[in-house]
Amino acid sequence: MMRFFKKFTCEMCGRKFAHEEERMNHKQIVHGKDLKYDCNVCNKFFSNMEDMRTHLQREHSYRKTEG
Repeated sequence: MMRFFKKFTCEMCGRKFAHEEERMNHKQIVHGKDLKYDCNVCNKFFSNMEDMRTHLQREHSYRKTEG
């Protein structure tokens, strides 16, 4: 079983996540649906999860891990 280090921290509550997508989902669900999605790599902002996911895949070679 693979273990992931929790390196993505919610800046609103301090909770940590193993994947950027998990942190963003948490922010949207727990802290409100009107929050912007931000890229920690290049600091670009996106209005929804799908645009953010596309950006991560195209610009930063992000691949969703199976688990």
